[in-house]
Amino acid sequence: MGSGKIFECPECGNRVELYEGIGMMWSHFDTSMFYPAKKGSCELNFYGEINKKIIKEAQKFIEESEIARVADAYLQPYICEKCGKFTTKLYFRIESEKGTYRPKYFCRCGCKYRRLTKKDEKHLHCAECGCELPVPKELCWD
Repeated sequence: MGSGKIFECPECGNRVELYEGIGMMWSHFDTSMFYPAKKGSCELNFYGEINKKIIKEAQKFIEESEIARVADAYLQPYICEKCGKFTTKLYFRIESEKGTYRPKYFCRCGCKYRRLTKKDEKHLHCAECGCELPVPKELCWD
């Protein structure tokens, strides 16, 4: 199960949906174990949009490990530290004897996205016109 919020700008009509949680799409990642025997033997299957560079980085991390496992995987709201654009991305964490891999997402403006907090949600502005956004509509998904 997951939850979400729909933000609609009262000035320009821009609409952004943020999702959080695991749902049925990503549930198989929670138990994924990888035992890569050779380079190219690991293939991560992601649904939806995810940067190919991140997939390659994660696959490389797994291939260079003896045993790796996906420790977390869920949809997470993110916000750009520079321009304030907010979006939903797949957060996942892969652990191995080498350490931990987490994806780093970047906005089109070139700045890094960080996880959106509850405090951030109270002060969001429209990425199109800059207007302060009202309280969002809540939703549940699976």
